Amino acid sequence: MGKSYLDERIRSVINQAEEQERINSQSIYEGITINGRYYEFQEMAFFDDQFKIQMPTAFFDMPLNLARIKYPSGDRPQIIRTEDTGSINITLNRITNNVCEDQIPEVKDGLKTILKRLNPSYLFFEEGVETVNEKQVGFFEFKSPTLDKPLFNLMFVVTLDRDVILGVFNCPYEDYREWRPIARQIMESIQVIPQQGNAAECLGTGGEGV
Repeated sequence: MGKSYLDERIRSVINQAEEQERINSQSIYEGITINGRYYEFQEMAFFDDQFKIQMPTAFFDMPLNLARIKYPSGDRPQIIRTEDTGSINITLNRITNNVCEDQIPEVKDGLKTILKRLNPSYLFFEEGVETVNEKQVGFFEFKSPTLDKPLFNLMFVVTLDRDVILGVFNCPYEDYREWRPIARQIMESIQVIPQQGNAAECLGTGGEGV
């Protein structure tokens, strides 16, 4: 193995590390560039303005005819934001339930268990519970196979007036290194404004999980 080959390999590794550092240093509040495309973000409100989150300004509501193809189940997400290729999506669902905020770890684990049971081929990565703007947000990342290319998914859950907001970011798995830190920033921008107040959300511990 010649020295020039080793030099090229070392340079390649350094270039990859520098590019990943550049990607990780980008902020959705200042605009980001991924795969040569520039994205700006703005705060958007959903569910009677009780749930706020940063979204790319270039994203729009997925047309119903496309949503029926991408999410053939009648139980498709209530909110589906996408871009012009339809390959990068952010979905939101408000699920009527009776969940206290301290049950978020249990809800997160329950969702993961259901997904594992439905499709054992899912490959799971990082997971946890973070405090975001004084709310507990449970999340996990996973790779899912599709008929086309596999997807990278970030799924997160947070309570709103004892309901559960279920959010999902997904993109082609081949682009996950670029989008993964951005997806986390989107999740960490969540703001929840409960009508019933924090005390009402945390009364009792007998609520059932998702």
